[in-house]
Amino acid sequence: MPMRHLNHDQHQDLCISHPPSACTECRMSGTLMCRYTPIDLAGFLLGFLPFGTATFVGLLQGGYGWYLLGWLAYWLFFFFGWEARILCSHCPFWAEGGRVLHCHANYGVYKIWRFHPEPMRALEKAQFMLGSAVFIGYPFVFLLLGKQYGMTLVAAAAAIGAGFTLKRHACSRCINFSCPLNSVPKTIVDAYLKLNPAMREAWEASGYRLGE
Repeated sequence: MPMRHLNHDQHQDLCISHPPSACTECRMSGTLMCRYTPIDLAGFLLGFLPFGTATFVGLLQGGYGWYLLGWLAYWLFFFFGWEARILCSHCPFWAEGGRVLHCHANYGVYKIWRFHPEPMRALEKAQFMLGSAVFIGYPFVFLLLGKQYGMTLVAAAAAIGAGFTLKRHACSRCINFSCPLNSVPKTIVDAYLKLNPAMREAWEASGYRLGE
Protein backbone atom coordinates (compact mmCIF):
# COMPACT_ATOMS: atom_id res chain seq x y z
CA MET A 1 0.00 0.00 0.00
CA PRO A 2 1.46 3.43 -0.90
CA MET A 3 2.59 5.73 1.89
CA ARG A 4 0.27 8.58 2.86
CA HIS A 5 1.64 12.11 3.12
CA LEU A 6 -0.07 14.96 4.92
CA ASN A 7 -1.07 18.18 3.28
CA HIS A 8 -1.01 21.53 5.11
CA ASP A 9 -4.54 21.22 6.49
CA GLN A 10 -3.87 17.73 7.82
CA HIS A 11 -0.76 19.04 9.61
CA GLN A 12 -3.11 21.10 11.70
CA ASP A 13 -4.89 17.91 12.78
CA LEU A 14 -1.81 16.76 14.70
CA CYS A 15 -2.09 17.70 18.35
CA ILE A 16 1.40 19.21 18.35
CA SER A 17 -0.02 21.99 16.15
CA HIS A 18 -2.69 22.83 18.71
CA PRO A 19 -2.13 25.46 21.41
CA PRO A 20 -0.64 24.17 24.70
CA SER A 21 -3.93 24.92 26.45
CA ALA A 22 -5.41 21.96 24.56
CA CYS A 23 -3.09 19.62 26.49
CA THR A 24 -4.43 20.40 29.96
CA GLU A 25 -6.82 17.44 30.02
CA CYS A 26 -4.65 15.03 28.05
CA ARG A 27 -3.77 11.98 30.13
CA MET A 28 -0.40 11.73 28.40
CA SER A 29 0.63 15.23 29.40
CA GLY A 30 3.90 14.89 31.32
CA THR A 31 4.36 11.30 30.15
CA LEU A 32 5.65 12.21 26.70
CA MET A 33 7.96 14.98 25.53
CA CYS A 34 5.27 16.13 23.14
CA ARG A 35 6.00 19.84 23.62
CA TYR A 36 9.38 21.48 23.20
CA THR A 37 10.92 22.90 26.37
CA PRO A 38 14.41 24.43 26.77
CA ILE A 39 14.97 22.25 29.84
CA ASP A 40 14.69 19.05 27.80
CA LEU A 41 17.12 20.44 25.21
CA ALA A 42 19.57 21.52 27.92
CA GLY A 43 19.39 18.06 29.50
CA PHE A 44 20.14 16.43 26.15
CA LEU A 45 23.13 18.66 25.44
CA LEU A 46 24.55 18.38 28.96
CA GLY A 47 24.36 14.59 28.72
CA PHE A 48 26.84 14.61 25.83
CA LEU A 49 29.11 17.37 27.20
CA PRO A 50 31.51 15.00 29.05
CA PHE A 51 31.98 12.88 25.91
CA GLY A 52 32.58 15.93 23.74
CA THR A 53 35.02 17.44 26.24
CA ALA A 54 37.02 14.23 26.62
CA THR A 55 37.37 13.72 22.87
CA PHE A 56 38.24 17.38 22.27
CA VAL A 57 40.99 17.38 24.90
CA GLY A 58 42.27 13.95 23.88
CA LEU A 59 42.61 14.80 20.21
CA LEU A 60 44.44 18.03 21.01
CA GLN A 61 46.83 16.28 23.39
CA GLY A 62 47.46 13.50 20.87
CA GLY A 63 48.33 15.88 18.06
CA TYR A 64 45.19 15.24 16.03
CA GLY A 65 43.38 18.46 16.83
CA TRP A 66 42.88 19.36 13.17
CA TYR A 67 40.80 16.21 12.76
CA LEU A 68 38.18 17.84 14.96
CA LEU A 69 37.26 19.83 11.85
CA GLY A 70 36.42 16.59 10.08
CA TRP A 71 34.26 15.57 13.03
CA LEU A 72 32.50 18.96 12.90
CA ALA A 73 31.91 18.62 9.16
CA TYR A 74 30.39 15.17 9.64
CA TRP A 75 28.29 16.46 12.54
CA LEU A 76 26.79 19.15 10.31
CA PHE A 77 26.22 16.72 7.45
CA PHE A 78 24.68 13.99 9.58
CA PHE A 79 22.51 15.91 12.02
CA PHE A 80 21.39 18.70 9.70
CA GLY A 81 21.01 16.65 6.52
CA TRP A 82 21.13 12.88 6.59
CA GLU A 83 19.54 12.28 10.01
CA ALA A 84 17.05 15.07 9.41
CA ARG A 85 15.65 13.12 6.47
CA ILE A 86 15.77 9.54 7.70
CA LEU A 87 14.77 10.21 11.33
CA CYS A 88 13.52 13.71 12.09
CA SER A 89 11.14 14.00 9.14
CA HIS A 90 9.08 11.16 10.65
CA CYS A 91 8.67 12.99 13.98
CA PRO A 92 5.50 14.99 14.81
CA PHE A 93 7.77 17.93 15.76
CA TRP A 94 8.60 18.18 12.05
CA ALA A 95 4.92 18.91 11.33
CA GLU A 96 4.90 21.95 13.62
CA GLY A 97 4.57 25.34 12.00
CA GLY A 98 7.72 27.14 10.88
CA ARG A 99 10.78 26.14 8.87
CA VAL A 100 13.10 25.46 11.84
CA LEU A 101 12.81 22.33 13.97
CA HIS A 102 12.17 22.83 17.68
CA CYS A 103 12.76 19.64 19.66
CA HIS A 104 14.75 18.27 22.59
CA ALA A 105 17.55 16.81 20.44
CA ASN A 106 18.05 18.18 16.90
CA TYR A 107 16.97 21.73 17.62
CA GLY A 108 17.70 24.28 14.90
CA VAL A 109 17.57 22.01 11.84
CA TYR A 110 16.08 23.71 8.79
CA LYS A 111 13.18 21.70 7.40
CA ILE A 112 14.17 21.11 3.80
CA TRP A 113 12.31 17.79 3.70
CA ARG A 114 8.56 17.28 3.80
CA PHE A 115 6.94 15.60 6.78
CA HIS A 116 6.64 11.80 6.64
CA PRO A 117 3.86 10.72 9.04
CA GLU A 118 4.54 7.02 8.41
CA PRO A 119 7.05 5.14 10.62
CA MET A 120 10.69 4.78 9.61
CA ARG A 121 11.50 1.98 7.22
CA ALA A 122 14.05 -0.72 8.06
CA LEU A 123 16.61 0.82 5.69
CA GLU A 124 16.22 4.22 7.35
CA LYS A 125 16.71 2.69 10.78
CA ALA A 126 19.87 0.92 9.58
CA GLN A 127 21.18 4.19 8.13
CA PHE A 128 20.50 6.01 11.39
CA MET A 129 22.37 3.41 13.45
CA LEU A 130 25.28 3.41 10.98
CA GLY A 131 25.48 7.20 10.89
CA SER A 132 25.37 7.41 14.69
CA ALA A 133 28.09 4.77 15.00
CA VAL A 134 30.36 6.74 12.65
CA PHE A 135 29.76 9.94 14.62
CA ILE A 136 30.59 8.32 17.95
CA GLY A 137 33.43 6.15 16.64
CA TYR A 138 35.26 8.82 14.63
CA PRO A 139 37.16 10.45 17.53
CA PHE A 140 38.16 7.10 19.04
CA VAL A 141 40.25 6.31 15.96
CA PHE A 142 42.39 9.39 16.53
CA LEU A 143 42.45 9.05 20.30
CA LEU A 144 44.07 5.64 19.82
CA LEU A 145 46.39 6.85 17.06
CA GLY A 146 47.50 9.63 19.42
CA LYS A 147 48.07 7.05 22.19
CA GLN A 148 45.61 8.82 24.47
CA TYR A 149 44.56 5.60 26.16
CA GLY A 150 43.44 7.17 29.41
CA MET A 151 41.31 9.75 27.62
CA THR A 152 39.94 6.98 25.40
CA LEU A 153 38.62 5.22 28.50
CA VAL A 154 37.17 8.48 29.82
CA ALA A 155 35.47 9.19 26.48
CA ALA A 156 34.12 5.63 26.28
CA ALA A 157 32.71 5.85 29.80
CA ALA A 158 31.17 9.23 28.99
CA ALA A 159 29.62 7.91 25.77
CA ILE A 160 28.13 4.92 27.59
CA GLY A 161 26.81 7.17 30.35
CA ALA A 162 25.27 9.56 27.82
CA GLY A 163 23.64 6.67 25.98
CA PHE A 164 22.20 5.26 29.20
CA THR A 165 20.84 8.65 30.25
CA LEU A 166 19.38 9.26 26.79
CA LYS A 167 17.69 5.87 26.71
CA ARG A 168 16.29 6.19 30.22
CA HIS A 169 15.12 9.79 30.27
CA ALA A 170 14.56 10.82 26.64
CA CYS A 171 13.92 7.76 24.47
CA SER A 172 11.30 6.54 26.94
CA ARG A 173 9.29 9.75 26.40
CA CYS A 174 10.11 10.77 22.81
CA ILE A 175 7.27 11.05 20.27
CA ASN A 176 9.42 9.91 17.35
CA PHE A 177 8.09 6.42 18.04
CA SER A 178 9.67 4.53 15.13
CA CYS A 179 13.23 5.56 16.01
CA PRO A 180 15.19 2.34 16.75
CA LEU A 181 16.16 3.77 20.15
CA ASN A 182 12.61 4.70 21.14
CA SER A 183 11.25 2.79 24.16
CA VAL A 184 7.81 4.35 24.69
CA PRO A 185 5.34 1.57 25.63
CA LYS A 186 3.05 0.48 22.81
CA THR A 187 -0.03 1.37 24.83
CA ILE A 188 1.14 5.00 24.93
CA VAL A 189 2.02 4.95 21.22
CA ASP A 190 -1.46 3.64 20.44
CA ALA A 191 -3.07 6.31 22.59
CA TYR A 192 -1.08 9.04 20.83
CA LEU A 193 -2.01 7.74 17.39
CA LYS A 194 -5.68 7.69 18.37
CA LEU A 195 -5.39 11.40 19.16
CA ASN A 196 -3.83 12.00 15.74
CA PRO A 197 -5.97 10.21 13.12
CA ALA A 198 -3.99 11.42 10.09
CA MET A 199 -0.76 10.03 11.53
CA ARG A 200 -2.54 6.86 12.64
CA GLU A 201 -3.76 6.30 9.09
CA ALA A 202 -0.22 6.56 7.72
CA TRP A 203 1.07 4.12 10.35
CA GLU A 204 -1.69 1.62 9.68
CA ALA A 205 -1.07 1.91 5.95
CA SER A 206 2.50 0.78 6.64
CA GLY A 207 1.28 -2.30 8.53
CA TYR A 208 1.10 -1.08 12.13
CA ARG A 209 -1.85 -2.37 14.16
CA LEU A 210 -3.16 -0.80 17.33
CA GLY A 211 -3.57 -3.14 20.28
CA GLU A 212 -1.30 -5.87 18.91
